[in-house]
Amino acid sequence: MSVSLPHYVVDAYVPFKVSEGVVLNPKSLGNLKTALRLYILPSYGFETDHLQGDRELEAALGKVTLKAFLDAPDRLQSSAAAERSVGTMANYRSAINRFLGWMEQQSWFRESVGRFEEMVSPPTRVAGLNLQASRRGTGKDWDKDRLSLAKAELTPQLRQELADLLHFLTAPEVAKRQDGPIREVTFKNYEVMIRGFLGWLYRVVNVSRQELSVTLMADREWLDEYVAWGISDRDNSYGWALNAAAAALNAAKWLHYQRSVSPKYRDIREVELIRAKIAELKTKRAKEPRRRVSKEKMVEKFVPFNQVEEVVRYLRQCCATRTTKGYARNDLTVMHSWQIYLMIAILAYCPVRQREVREMDLGKTLFREKDGYVVLLEPDDHKTGSFTGKGREFCLPGILTQDLDEWSNVWRPKLRPSHNKMFMKLREGRSQSFKQPYDDSQLSGLVSRTMYRATGILFDDPKKTAPHDFRRIAITWQRKYGDRDQDQALAELMGHSVEEANRTYNQMSGRDRTAKAQEWWKSVAQP
Repeated sequence: MSVSLPHYVVDAYVPFKVSEGVVLNPKSLGNLKTALRLYILPSYGFETDHLQGDRELEAALGKVTLKAFLDAPDRLQSSAAAERSVGTMANYRSAINRFLGWMEQQSWFRESVGRFEEMVSPPTRVAGLNLQASRRGTGKDWDKDRLSLAKAELTPQLRQELADLLHFLTAPEVAKRQDGPIREVTFKNYEVMIRGFLGWLYRVVNVSRQELSVTLMADREWLDEYVAWGISDRDNSYGWALNAAAAALNAAKWLHYQRSVSPKYRDIREVELIRAKIAELKTKRAKEPRRRVSKEKMVEKFVPFNQVEEVVRYLRQCCATRTTKGYARNDLTVMHSWQIYLMIAILAYCPVRQREVREMDLGKTLFREKDGYVVLLEPDDHKTGSFTGKGREFCLPGILTQDLDEWSNVWRPKLRPSHNKMFMKLREGRSQSFKQPYDDSQLSGLVSRTMYRATGILFDDPKKTAPHDFRRIAITWQRKYGDRDQDQALAELMGHSVEEANRTYNQMSGRDRTAKAQEWWKSVAQP
């Protein structure tokens, strides 16, 4: 006996009313009913006065098809909605998104409302919404402020020294080296710190380029001078100083490793002096006030999670194969839409570091199991693994399983890439980087540009949201509205401690943090 698929909104609304999420949070159902009565159904010709009872509401929902409901523009942007407070509309929007999100997780959803080839893409470009243009004239004069020695300024001697250091630190085996190899991405961080040090010698201390050498960074006295200048004159943090000292420590090991006979280079005075400096800096860093992104910058970047969910839904619609005018979109454009939708959806629902998204490797770090997709990371595959020695394991949200299947089984194979990375560069069709994996800055820029455009289109309030900002968005929303029993699990998913999450990513205001203390005396049973 076949089961009929939901066709009208009421067919989804009735089972949604008794779903687990609604039972645990019944207030959300009330907000959904109000949003439907005041804003959604009137846009289909129903009168609010005739929708007051539950029976009348469900009768009206029985006349609106799911496809018409899902393809409709945002009804909460109407003039009537504009008269309500931002907080009230946020509650209504959240309730609508919960309903839509629940539908998307149901096994019947795709078959009922049609696959992507039957959908049309909403507008993806709006005049004036350009992140790069918005930044012109607002940033720092980098040419004026830049002190780091550029790669083009490196002398042949410096290039050779950096190449030798790279081999020493990253080669699988080096005679008399006492540490294991590091990842090249870690070496790149050290190289940045070394070029910063060399630039300081050249531009501030006035050491000639011909006299510059990586070996100078292994000198404790030079390191002391550099750190003092960076903190006092450039307002750098002790975290920055520790990174500089770590680069100096590795330079000292490279310079002196061949004459060491004691474990951990304990017989090398230059190494021990820098270790002592690192211990000193760690003590000072522990006492240093935590630096936060300024309120002004955060206003430009922060998007409430309920709006992030709307962005994800919008980007999902952008994966359609036809425009609103019925024209076919070329495959490369559709595939680019698929990628950016999935990457932002993963960051939204699973706020890991962007490296863990761009390095998702089918069959190596990303696996399709019976119930969905699982990410398995070895210690070298994530930021904290290098010093904890532990891997990480987490599941991608089930809400994305069908879409990840469609990308990996239908669209990605059309590209025939030479690697197994899940995502790759598709905008440079004629360049050597076409179909190559993303690097750090490229993925960050792509996410920021997409979020700027999407939030501008949806909310008329463009935000410069970068990959790392999704961690702030997640922690703030979960701490404010979520289940606090999930604090530990969410922190572990993100790859750090609960304390670090609260200290670094929680953007709740003082008023938000103390809201639950209102009438605190009523929360305890009377004796």
